[in-house]
Amino acid sequence: MHIIAPQVPPIRTDRLLLRPVEPDDAEELYALSSDPQVTRLQDWNGPASIEETQAIIESWRQGYAERRLMAWGVTLRGRPPLIGTVTLMPTRGSFEDLPRFPLALGYDLKPSFWNRGIASEAVRAALEFSRSFIGPHRVQAEVHPDNTASLKMLRKLGFQEEGLLKHYLMHEVTKKFMDVILLALLFN
Repeated sequence: MHIIAPQVPPIRTDRLLLRPVEPDDAEELYALSSDPQVTRLQDWNGPASIEETQAIIESWRQGYAERRLMAWGVTLRGRPPLIGTVTLMPTRGSFEDLPRFPLALGYDLKPSFWNRGIASEAVRAALEFSRSFIGPHRVQAEVHPDNTASLKMLRKLGFQEEGLLKHYLMHEVTKKFMDVILLALLFN
């Protein structure tokens, strides 16, 4: 990775600030990550407590220190409360491994901010950052087939659908297997 910094570098867009997720964000991250509207099409129900959320934040910090995860908190510029997250992580190894492994993309956004172009603005910024400072050849996302909003957004950002992965994930609570659609964006 071309960027060596003590924490995830911030990214500014017209409306947003993508910044490191801090311990002080635990309550907002817990509210976001355990919201049933957010987790409805995911393979977990979110963290069970603020303490578990704090452990997630610490694991993200450690993942960045080991160059295997970048997790940004999404806020509106000039308004610090966390409204979402964007993550990038190599499918194997670290950001420094050559040749570059594909990057897995993840993102969440509070439902009150859906349908405003905020998720696509945040994801686009993270993709541009990765292209400039990490240099991946491929970024991929796994999306539940019923998540039409995410599928539409990713396609608009240039992701191509590669296929349906049957029974690819198991929900950690219900133990039911879930299908996902694999989409990928290739950088030349």
